[in-house]
Formats: sequence, C-alpha cells, structure tokens
Amino acid sequence: MKALVTGANGFIGSNLVKLLLDRGWEVRSMVLKGTPLDFIEGLDTEIVYADITLPDTLPPALKGVDVVFHLAAIASDWGPKELFMRVNAEGSRNMVEASANAEVKRYIQMSSVAVHAYNGHPHSDETAPRDCPSYLYYGQSKIKAENYVNEFYKSGKLETVIIRPGLFPFGPNDTTSFYRLAAALEKGAFSYVNGGKAKVSTAYVENLVHGMEIAAKHEKAAGEIFIISDGWELTWRELMERFCDELGVKHPWLSIPYPVANMVAGIMENVWRKLKLKDDPPITKYRASLMKDDLFFVPDKAKKILGYEPIIDLNEAVKRTVNWYKRVKGRYG
Repeated sequence: MKALVTGANGFIGSNLVKLLLDRGWEVRSMVLKGTPLDFIEGLDTEIVYADITLPDTLPPALKGVDVVFHLAAIASDWGPKELFMRVNAEGSRNMVEASANAEVKRYIQMSSVAVHAYNGHPHSDETAPRDCPSYLYYGQSKIKAENYVNEFYKSGKLETVIIRPGLFPFGPNDTTSFYRLAAALEKGAFSYVNGGKAKVSTAYVENLVHGMEIAAKHEKAAGEIFIISDGWELTWRELMERFCDELGVKHPWLSIPYPVANMVAGIMENVWRKLKLKDDPPITKYRASLMKDDLFFVPDKAKKILGYEPIIDLNEAVKRTVNWYKRVKGRYG
C-alpha cells in the first residue's frame, strides 16, 4: 500500500509517517516548500512539494497513491477568517477532489472536536451537534471541510473517513501546544480556569496515528466519522500534575474563574486586532473555554467498529512526551 501524507513534517504528520513505515507502507510525504523537514529527515519516505491551496500542484503528488491522509491545515485558535477558510476548508476541497480524480482508494480527513461548541461534553461521541460558534474560525473551517468530504463520499466518487482527535493531542514533535505548555509549567506561569476540575479527552499521538492507520484499512470505516482519543478520564489538574511530576517541577496552584478569564481574553483579542499584532494573544476566548466545562469525547465507536485500543498507556505517554521536550528544550520559540 502506498500512502500520501499531507503536512507530513508537522507534529501528527511526522508521527504518522514513522508508524506507516514501521508497518510496511510505502510513504510519500507532501510538504509545503520552505517549511522545516527536521522530523522526517532520515526516514525512508519520498518527499514532494505541493500546496493544498493550489490545485495544479496536487496531481503529481497523488500519482500511484492508494490512501491519502490529509493533515495539512492551519491549526490555531487565532488568525483571520479568510486564512482558515482558504487553507482548511478550500484546501481540503482541493485535496478530496484531486484524490477522487487520481482514483485513490481511500481518503482520510483530519478534522477536530472543535466542530462542537465547548459547552459541556461529559461523555460525548460523534453524534454531538456540530454547533461551533461562528466566531471560532478554526472550528467553522473544519465543519466546511467535513461537508466537502461527505459530499464526495455520498456521490460515490471516493471512499472517505473523517477522524476527530481527542481535545488535547500531545506527544513528541509537538513544538507548539505541548512545548509551550511545558515551558510555562517549568516557569510556574501556568494557571487553571475554574480549578482545573473539568474533564479533558486526550489523544496521545502514537495512539492517534495507530487509530488512523486502522481506519485506512478497515472495510467498515468507509463513510464514517471516528473520534480517536485515549479514553482516559482525567481532569485538567490531574493531567497537568502528571506532566509536572515528570518534569520535576511544582504543581500549579493559581486558578482563575472562567468569567474573569473570558473577560481578560476578550480585552486581549480586541487589543491584538486593533494593533494588528502578528503573534497570537497569550489568552483567547477559545483557550479560556477549554477548562470551563467537561470536554470528554469518547472513542467508543472506534473501539466497536475498528477494534481500536490505545497502544501506549498514560504513564508511558507522559514519560515519552516529557523526555522529548527535555531533549529539544531551547530549540523552539
């Protein structure tokens, strides 16, 4: 089987490339020219350059491919609407259309639980409403991308599968979310919202890509949406304290009530917009909402249909992630 992985040099993409190679796949890694290749250098993968926003660049990358794993996206809670829609929504439409034209056997779309409003999910599955607020452009762009993918499946043009990782993906090569989190924990600069008592669904990256690989091969996966999460019932506080213990630092103690955090986030967002600052604000309304209510999404459907089970347990996942951070500490801003 030959796979094309878009966004192959990113956090999840690079872990997926490694797993596919380990399991005997032939892998073509599609990357955007000018982006770093650190995480896939030395791997036995063919590297091709293409841009999902430029449809004419896609056919050569898809030639002879059996399965497409489409991961390339703007993964952020901050940025202009036009960017999210052009890359995440229209870029996905370009990829699914080009994949159908190339007669790809199966197309795997990386989506997000951000398609749902974060208003309390104590035990939610794939049937939860896709009610992401209109001002959260990332979630809205993922809804549109899902719609494009579903249209192609329903038309009979392509076998598709949609994957929604748990709320908090983490693991080696995560240079944005976990790297910044670990640095904040070390500095004592992390604070909870509402005491960190809300439940969170995690997606340790090796478990996530394991589930994706199963979905790419299982005959009953076609046309389905799957949440791939670890299924560990943890609160934010419990998870952060595990990271702190592995890092060898003190547990966070500061907690901010959600109304205060949301108000501060709103002020910062307004300032950043008015001044047109390039970097994202230190806190956004999206980030403030993450700890407000339980956001526990379960992988029950993936377990039932695909036979998915996490292959790495919580203790080992935390250990591997922190060990990676210690090795690369100081390398990323």
